[in-house]
Amino acid sequence: MAKGYWIVTTTVTNPSFAEYVEAFQPWVESVGGSVFAKDLEPKTVEGKGGKLAVIIEFPSKQAAIEAYDSAEYQELSELRWANSTDTNITIIDGDVTHE
Repeated sequence: MAKGYWIVTTTVTNPSFAEYVEAFQPWVESVGGSVFAKDLEPKTVEGKGGKLAVIIEFPSKQAAIEAYDSAEYQELSELRWANSTDTNITIIDGDVTHE
């Protein structure tokens, strides 16, 4: 089964964003996810990107969707919304063959 990924870009607007990061790490691990890559200075070459880019890996696309839809994450995301702007989260299937 192919992995699933969240591709996230956001712009941090408040140092309190650190509270979100601190709470996010144990939560994502509890649902089988992990931070795959993070860049504090991403280069957006098309569209609107943020000043922070993160890729989070999950066991499957369905697991990634369920994690995002969970009540726990929706509550946690309130911290992100309060301390960032221009957030984009895209959930993708890691299978590159698309058969």
